Amino acid sequence: MEFVMDNELKLAKVWCSHADQKDEAKQQKLKEFIADCRKKKIFVCVYESGDGDLLENTKELLAYNLNNQVTRSKAAKSRDDAR
Repeated sequence: MEFVMDNELKLAKVWCSHADQKDEAKQQKLKEFIADCRKKKIFVCVYESGDGDLLENTKELLAYNLNNQVTRSKAAKSRDDAR
């Protein structure tokens, strides 16, 4: 498990391998780290190794975000037009 802290941005990044995800002691350490960061108002981003195809999953995520961004933009425009 790798912890990267950026105090200037108030951002903590945690990288977890498959082995880290299965290790109860490491998961407990992660929970304590997250709780400590919350007290300090530091945002924590946890990256976990997955089982899927990285390229395909990335394509799907980008397509999903693009489609939902357009939907949110249209909804915001509709609200503005109604005012």
